[in-house]
Amino acid sequence: MFLLIMCAIILAFISVGRSMISIMKRTRVPGSLISVYKMFLLFLVYLTMIIAFGCVYLSFIILDVPVLQEGQVDLADMPLTPLARIQAVLYFSAVTLLSVGYGDLTPIGIGRWIAIIEALIGYLMPAAFFVTTIVDYRENSKL
Repeated sequence: MFLLIMCAIILAFISVGRSMISIMKRTRVPGSLISVYKMFLLFLVYLTMIIAFGCVYLSFIILDVPVLQEGQVDLADMPLTPLARIQAVLYFSAVTLLSVGYGDLTPIGIGRWIAIIEALIGYLMPAAFFVTTIVDYRENSKL
């Protein structure tokens, strides 16, 4: 079981890395500053990040490593159904990636470091998207 969960964590980090690489690549869309393709790609990258980090949080919860708490109670100790736990980790992952969080779920232990990494990625992705869009537009204008 432990080996399976570690494989899931490794695959999640690989998917995060591949998503970041795909958003950094310069794809040429002639004559447009923002394309539907780039917006769709950005949406898919965000969705991949939310699911990947959610899997990391859920893996640690399954391993009984405290990573999230609601109020003063660890999420692993709460009597939740598996579907409710999945919803909670995906919610926390989305809120952490897209904003600084609401405070209803709080990272603890190793979860704090994972949340820091996720928040930094969430802040850097729009900047990377904007820079690659401007660079592509300037390159296409020169042609």
